Amino acid sequence: MRPAVRLALGLGLPVLLVVPTIPLLSRLPYVWLGLPVAAWWLFACIPLTSACLAACWWWHDRHLPGDQA
Repeated sequence: MRPAVRLALGLGLPVLLVVPTIPLLSRLPYVWLGLPVAAWWLFACIPLTSACLAACWWWHDRHLPGDQA
């Protein structure tokens, strides 16, 4: 995987999931279980960000030599 693609997947996609969407979602009047939609979206972004970082590792860094402790 090229460094630009890895950077876009590991950093760009998580930033795009959070930064532009929170101001838009905070305007919605919907509340579920006492939390607004923006809070639920942030909770959903936690595993999505971890999945992006795992994909970067899986497709690029997994094959690099490192110490096998």
